[in-house]
Amino acid sequence: MKLTIGEKIAILRKERDVTQTELAEYLYLAPQTVSRWEVGSGSPEISLLPRIAAFFGVSIDELFGLTSLERTEDLVLKYSVLRDDRSFREAMGYINSQLLTIEAAMKNGGEDHRELERDMERLEAEKVHMWIQQGREAFDRALSIADEFVEKTEGDLEHNWYLPMRLQQDQLCHNTGRSRETLAERRKDFEECPDDTSLLRYLAMLGHRQEYEAILEAVDWDKAAGLLFPPREGNLSSWREIMNAAAGLRNEDFIERYLPTVLEVCGKGEEMDFLLCVMDVYDGGKLEAAKARVRELLPDSGLSGYFQDKVRERLEGALEA
Repeated sequence: MKLTIGEKIAILRKERDVTQTELAEYLYLAPQTVSRWEVGSGSPEISLLPRIAAFFGVSIDELFGLTSLERTEDLVLKYSVLRDDRSFREAMGYINSQLLTIEAAMKNGGEDHRELERDMERLEAEKVHMWIQQGREAFDRALSIADEFVEKTEGDLEHNWYLPMRLQQDQLCHNTGRSRETLAERRKDFEECPDDTSLLRYLAMLGHRQEYEAILEAVDWDKAAGLLFPPREGNLSSWREIMNAAAGLRNEDFIERYLPTVLEVCGKGEEMDFLLCVMDVYDGGKLEAAKARVRELLPDSGLSGYFQDKVRERLEGALEA
């Protein structure tokens, strides 16, 4: 049962061997006032709470009988309601502080480790919950921006961000749990108006859902085949989705059948992207040939020094594997 503030004051007072008169004198009150609080006939004024807490060396939360874990739950709930950055930082900061306190207590010993471990697990669970909520909130915000942009650029096919933002919108729909209905919309759009854009958006949604078999089947669709063959600059993004699916399925035969023709129309940067995409499927001589070609293309790929280093690390990883 949760204590009243008067009952908590009585406990703190007795623990510290303080009389009602001594507390009353500190607060410039009559001893009878403190007595009434402790028997439940009244409560301290709000303005007195900081002074009472300071007198006993506790927080106002503790004065109200609120444990650290209960305080954590309150802060997490506050963020769940307000969904603002300040509430997130406040709750996460408090959780991290409590975790550090528990870790120190466990190192020092003297307390029940099992209880401390349970408290730590509970705090970690709250932390995961916070990050999930923060992620959902961030995705919702991003999706709102993407929706507005898509509406604003409707019909403006020449806009630099026309396609990239629509692809981003689809990915955000997937991330926010709207994957199935978005996939149905993309398939409907492609069937009703088959072009490079509608095909790419449909294949990309299948990729988000890791429906790789369905992506490879696209090569045999009449409507898709007319857009995919012959490979050209305008359909390379769709081919990238297809090759990524083939790599995910480790379908080397499919890659060997179609990749050479695709690479014929690629620039150096694009060729390197395709080779990196499928490289993990290869081994032996094919792997060495792919790596050698990537090394040859890398200086002219247009990548910054940082990303070139990342590619070299990838090549070393493929060598170790």
